[in-house]
Amino acid sequence: MRYAPPVVCAAVLLAVLAGCGGASRVVAHRVELAGSSLRCDGAPYSVLDYHWPVRPFNVQHPIRGGFGDPRTLTTVSFGVDDLGDPGDFSFHNGVDIAAGVGRSVYPVVSGRATVVGGDEVRVRAGRRVFQYHHIAVAAAVHDGEYVIAGVTVLGTIRMPFRHVHLTEIDRGRVTNPLLHLRPYADHTIPVVHSVTFATPAGQRADPGNLTGDVTAVAEADDLPPVPVPGAWDGFPLAPALVRSALIGGDGTVVWSRTAADFRHTEPPRQDFWRVYAPGTFQNFPVFADHYYYRQPGRYLFLLTGRRPLDTRRFANGSYTLRVVAEDVCGNRSVVSQEVRIRNNAAA
Repeated sequence: MRYAPPVVCAAVLLAVLAGCGGASRVVAHRVELAGSSLRCDGAPYSVLDYHWPVRPFNVQHPIRGGFGDPRTLTTVSFGVDDLGDPGDFSFHNGVDIAAGVGRSVYPVVSGRATVVGGDEVRVRAGRRVFQYHHIAVAAAVHDGEYVIAGVTVLGTIRMPFRHVHLTEIDRGRVTNPLLHLRPYADHTIPVVHSVTFATPAGQRADPGNLTGDVTAVAEADDLPPVPVPGAWDGFPLAPALVRSALIGGDGTVVWSRTAADFRHTEPPRQDFWRVYAPGTFQNFPVFADHYYYRQPGRYLFLLTGRRPLDTRRFANGSYTLRVVAEDVCGNRSVVSQEVRIRNNAAA
């Protein structure tokens, strides 16, 4: 378990042997920081904030599926999915709030209800629309009915889901519910597990000898701030923010990119493989029609995007690749990987 106290500052030196047979040693400095923002630890409510959709309303509930998490369903073999492969790849457009089967689900904001199929209710409240999935819709709820936050029962959580999926849409834009669910606090720290480099052909590249076009990938994830009961205990969520920067020896940032930013909204689904790298999959994934029960997800972020980074843009020498993973409360993990660019000047 990677649960951490509210304030943590640790530094670890990781020695990484670059390349083979006597290649130079490259050192990665890993720093973990934690610090929750006032918004997450008791700030006054805003007019857009709301309580939880299950009782007790004023208590934080476990979240087993995060906003922006990868959602992957494919017929290819385990762990080898990529752009163009058959299947369905998308960003999770809400939060999955864990609760027992049969628990009542209530609207978080009062508004007009629309029953969508047998397991979804939408509630329009002014400029916002809220979607509640995986519930057995209450017989008393009808299209056009005005439902009241914390009073009207929209339905009950169905088998086998054991959670209600909550989506918030503000003026047509999917919005991260963690901005408005209250109370909400998070003292867990997203972790950057590794940073790897590859050639456009997919071969591993030596960080101490980077040449030409290079792809950089970070594996990073987070844990729910409240432990999830049952089979989903300890399973990862995606960080809300993953960004990187290449820093020269004089401290100048020569290149930077945000690989993922789910703090407020999320990219369109066609950008899935611009955010996530091949080999990414969700918790409990499905590959080749097989359901991998209790298989933790793997979240690989494409730091350089679909187009590789051309190292010939930069002078030969030593640089630091700084990778940050952060959540909506400001807890973050920072990994600084030393790299060396060595292009042939005559090329």
